Amino acid sequence: MKEYDLIVIGAGSGGLVAATSGHRKGLKTALIEQNKIGGECTHYGCVPSKALINAAKAFHSLGKMQALGISVDAPTVDFGKIMEKVDEIVQGIYKHETPDIFQDMGIDTYVHNSGAKFIDSHTISIGEETLSAKNFVICTGSSPRIPAIDGIEKVNILHNENFWELRTKPGKVVFIGGGVISVELGQSLARLGCSVCIIERNPRILKVTDPEIGNYLTEVIQKEGVQLIYNANVKSFSGNNTLDYEVDGLTESISADYFFLATGRLANVNGLDLEKAGVKYSDRGIQTNDFLQSSTPHIYACGDVTTPFKFTHTASHQANICIDNILQENSKTNDLSVLPWAIFTEPEIGHVGLTEQEAIEKYGADNIQVFKVDASIDRFITDRKTGGMIKVIFDNNDLVLGAEAIGAHAGEWIQLLTLVIKNKIPADQMADTIFAYPSYSEIVKKVFSRYLRSK
Repeated sequence: MKEYDLIVIGAGSGGLVAATSGHRKGLKTALIEQNKIGGECTHYGCVPSKALINAAKAFHSLGKMQALGISVDAPTVDFGKIMEKVDEIVQGIYKHETPDIFQDMGIDTYVHNSGAKFIDSHTISIGEETLSAKNFVICTGSSPRIPAIDGIEKVNILHNENFWELRTKPGKVVFIGGGVISVELGQSLARLGCSVCIIERNPRILKVTDPEIGNYLTEVIQKEGVQLIYNANVKSFSGNNTLDYEVDGLTESISADYFFLATGRLANVNGLDLEKAGVKYSDRGIQTNDFLQSSTPHIYACGDVTTPFKFTHTASHQANICIDNILQENSKTNDLSVLPWAIFTEPEIGHVGLTEQEAIEKYGADNIQVFKVDASIDRFITDRKTGGMIKVIFDNNDLVLGAEAIGAHAGEWIQLLTLVIKNKIPADQMADTIFAYPSYSEIVKKVFSRYLRSK
């Protein structure tokens, strides 16, 4: 039986960071993966979706060429070729993440479809191998939740994993669930010529966003042809690829070539035999403390398998926390209070810190100030990308509590607000900082200088 200082279970973004960081800091490390190294992000999530979004954005931009004095004659979409090019990008990234690369680095790498199974709290099996370790980090990620809808076997179902196998452009796709995946892929498909409908059980889509920001994007995608159905209770599927749903007590039907299930994600805990290691978990994932320890102290967990903030950058950040805590006896806590995230629609959405509502609930409406600047400064104008805004929530000491943004490249300029919040940089220092002109990020300077001027 091989013995290690550290065994990392799961080779997605969190697992790769945990394994390489542990190895570089002197731990004898093994990396375990059930499927392909790279995990959700490389194969089914961030990488392919952003590649498709880029293609759809490029095609959509051709419709704006006439306004620039450029003539483009009858462009067409080869959906199969687009999806093949997306796959080329995925494979291009994967070739830098193959098992041999990590093996050559000095990390023993095991890939077997059986997955890791705990024998006891210090021992696992993987295929025919039995391995033991002083410490573990579980980074097994999450999978699309498949709801138990009556008649689901009668229709063509898509989710974020099998979607990338498509090579023929669908005539119509109905997304069930109005979250980030639906909006990003839905807008892209609509731009490529598909009929798209999003069915949402709540009164609005993108409920994770600030209402003003979410409503702005809603108007954009509706103008681009995406149909939205709100307050819908999905009932059942029937023959001929039809979905029955209920709105305000009335049953309606909708037909499509495919139904895309975007109804949440489930933590990948099944099959690990966590009970044998004394690790507590629920349908939401592995239970961890502030140091990302499970109920068995030498077994840590990070990423989608333990957090509701299911982002690649969350998993990577938490992986480093796990390694530091293994080496330095729980020296770091899992503080995600300054966690930026972005939605890569066009326009993009960016968020960090508290929302306006959260700030009101925490500090009171009289103790915060909300200031907005429209995304209509010079660089937005020259690039014909006006529209959107940045909204910053200040406390009474002119420190930033949170920020919301929608506009061209908002996912990039929200990062400046992340630095501001994390380092408690006051408004006057930001207003006194030189920004390059003309740049998109100059909008961040504008919000601080205009906010102070308003006072």
